[in-house]
Amino acid sequence: MGCLIVLAAGVAAAAQETEGLDPLLRILVENKVITVDQAKAVQAEYAKQKAQETSVLKEDISNQVGSDLKKSAPAVPEALKNLHIGGLAYISFQNGSKYAGTANQTSSYSDFVLKRGYLDVQDDITPYLTGRITTDITRDSTGDWKPRIKYLYAKFHWDDKGTGFVSQPYVELGQVHVPWHDYEESINGFRMQDEMFIERNGIFNSADMGAMVGGNFGGQMSADYKKNVNSAYAGRYGSFQAGLYTGGGYHAAEKNQNKVFEGRISVRPFPDVIPGLQFTAFGVSGKGNLAQVPGKELPDWTGWDGMVSYESHYVTATAQYLDFKGNQAGTAVNPDGTARKQKGYSFFVRASFPPDTRWGVIGRYDRFDPNPDGAPTLVDDVQKTLIGGVFYNVYKDNKFLLDYQVKQHNDPKIPDEKRVQLTFQLKF
Repeated sequence: MGCLIVLAAGVAAAAQETEGLDPLLRILVENKVITVDQAKAVQAEYAKQKAQETSVLKEDISNQVGSDLKKSAPAVPEALKNLHIGGLAYISFQNGSKYAGTANQTSSYSDFVLKRGYLDVQDDITPYLTGRITTDITRDSTGDWKPRIKYLYAKFHWDDKGTGFVSQPYVELGQVHVPWHDYEESINGFRMQDEMFIERNGIFNSADMGAMVGGNFGGQMSADYKKNVNSAYAGRYGSFQAGLYTGGGYHAAEKNQNKVFEGRISVRPFPDVIPGLQFTAFGVSGKGNLAQVPGKELPDWTGWDGMVSYESHYVTATAQYLDFKGNQAGTAVNPDGTARKQKGYSFFVRASFPPDTRWGVIGRYDRFDPNPDGAPTLVDDVQKTLIGGVFYNVYKDNKFLLDYQVKQHNDPKIPDEKRVQLTFQLKF
């Protein structure tokens, strides 16, 4: 009886050792042609080769399917291959109070507003020539929405691979960018809240008829910087723009024969140590856009703006100071018709929350003095604007911003103006 038990145990153990083996290998083991370990090694090698063959087969099938799909896909018409169409809109709900024009009186408002409505079309005509047309919307006195041309220009550009100190030069001809707004907006990133400091205070707007030349200094920043921080104006040592313009802006005709020069230079002094730090200077020299009156000088429109900016993946901060005489429209004047001085400064900060930067906060403080010399004029009201907000980035710069704004006046007859606003930025 004991012998039978031992024999049964031995058979069970042998069966367990050969479990999972190929039947042929099991027979070889049972007839002691090869050992169990040798059989298992052969089995493992066979399984490895089988897996490799399966992987190669799947890859071949995938490649063939992809090739077949490409062959079956309709060909893109030649005229559309280099065509780029995009859009940008600010859809806002506002609730607040504003100065009613009568001493110590405000009026309230609550409304949905379309603050911007771009339709942008660009075509790469040749490797060095691009055409662009951008329409925006405006609302007339009846409440009707109407399109108008913001940009319409030919852009000649050269990609020199950064071989010289001045790199990636370009020229715009037509209704083109002016050197300041697009640059500041690319750093600030929250034009959806309201205009930038210079435009908000009526000094000039963001496009004009003329010719503009620009480029980078010393090639471009790394691909990682352009992807995670900012790809616009990403010259390794900075960038520049300069142009000659009619001076009327993009929604006013030229009313005289004067031409306005505008220029900007931005320097990135430590691209390897503090890549996000830039120092920028901007200047304007020309006359206000008024009709010439015989025997009377046009008011000056001259001045400069300086800005220090810092950008990183999670934090952006700017500080700027402006000093101007007159403005683009020629309306910032003294009683004798000469240009009135205007000064001011602005601070902005954006902080995002790790790890994905979807949530964040913004803060901004503006101080604008339209008459720092105390000239005898009706305009003598220093304005201070404080803005705070929280944002959520839905997807690829499509984002919500909830902000609160207070505008204070040092004129005792003008009460504080307050507003809460929820804006969605639609970008495609």
